[in-house]
Amino acid sequence: MKVMSVKELCVIAMMACIEAVVFSSFSHILYLEGITLTVLLFAVVFKRRTAFLAAVVYGLVNMIVSGVTLWSMMYFLIYPGYTLICCGLKPVLKENVLLWSLCCGILSFSTGQILQIPWMLFSKRLTMIYVLTGLKTSLIQGCLSAVFCFLCFKMLRDVLKRIERRLNV
Repeated sequence: MKVMSVKELCVIAMMACIEAVVFSSFSHILYLEGITLTVLLFAVVFKRRTAFLAAVVYGLVNMIVSGVTLWSMMYFLIYPGYTLICCGLKPVLKENVLLWSLCCGILSFSTGQILQIPWMLFSKRLTMIYVLTGLKTSLIQGCLSAVFCFLCFKMLRDVLKRIERRLNV
């Protein structure tokens, strides 16, 4: 296992803080969430290890701030997973903003649906009620996230690339 430098640890901490700020800031805007786009952009611009560890640290920070709940534990699993998915898609999707937007929309939609899975532990019927009532919200959230990504992806990616080059991590 490669030893991390202080610089790399600081970059991971800053990225996790950005993810936490984006998550909490956008949680006040109905249907629009920016954390999926943020995780996606970090995965596209930074090395897989850096982006993954930032998502893990964010998940831990979220659990500390929000408390250890089913939802916060699911976020702890979802966003590092999304990071790995996006890192894997990087060579395939390359610079295609439309495909990255579609990916962001699908992942954002999936977040709402994946968060229903723990309810299966309690009752399949309860899970179906949650899935069906949350479907509308997830669809709207996924569509808005895709549009948000389409409008902001290139600009944010270019800014992050400049930052990443300066940091040289």
